[in-house]
Amino acid sequence: MGTDLDSTGGEAVQRPDTPRQRIPNHLGDLFSSRETTTTLPPGFSPLERILLTANGNVQRILSAYFNSTVKVQIIYNVLKDPGPGALERLPVCFKREVDIICREKVCCHATSTITISNAAYVSLVTEKGVGIGQLFRYLNMLPEFELLDLGRNEKGFWRRYVLCSEGISCEILEEFPHDLFDASLLAGVP
Repeated sequence: MGTDLDSTGGEAVQRPDTPRQRIPNHLGDLFSSRETTTTLPPGFSPLERILLTANGNVQRILSAYFNSTVKVQIIYNVLKDPGPGALERLPVCFKREVDIICREKVCCHATSTITISNAAYVSLVTEKGVGIGQLFRYLNMLPEFELLDLGRNEKGFWRRYVLCSEGISCEILEEFPHDLFDASLLAGVP
């Protein structure tokens, strides 16, 4: 199942205290125009649609829904093409796989390819210990979000999207279990 997205935006906006600026025409803008329309194919519940269009804040959404702590369990986080001099040749690509866990349940399984084309950002990851998943926040960047595809299968529902800013691009596949919003998981939630 492919996407059928209809996003409104991209219009110039004049605010009294700021110069005229162009707002990017992409889903996920925190500073979007006054109107936003996101239409997904039929067959997804309202809560599923919220996750499918989240712009890099799935952990916060799941934490709020379950009123509980969300943990990221890293399965692997490796160079895509290791070898001599791999970190000196830009761009540098990392492969990453994680499980997002809440209330002892895997709520999301994510695989990512992270491409870094800025040597200073590579150094942050390899020498300064900044986690790949925290780069945007560490650098105080608001990445652009583009939903590439989404669907449903026998395991649940999924999406493939890109988060990018200058020097960093992340292509991410997230898979959510079909029973993610099962009422029994909310037992005992205050």
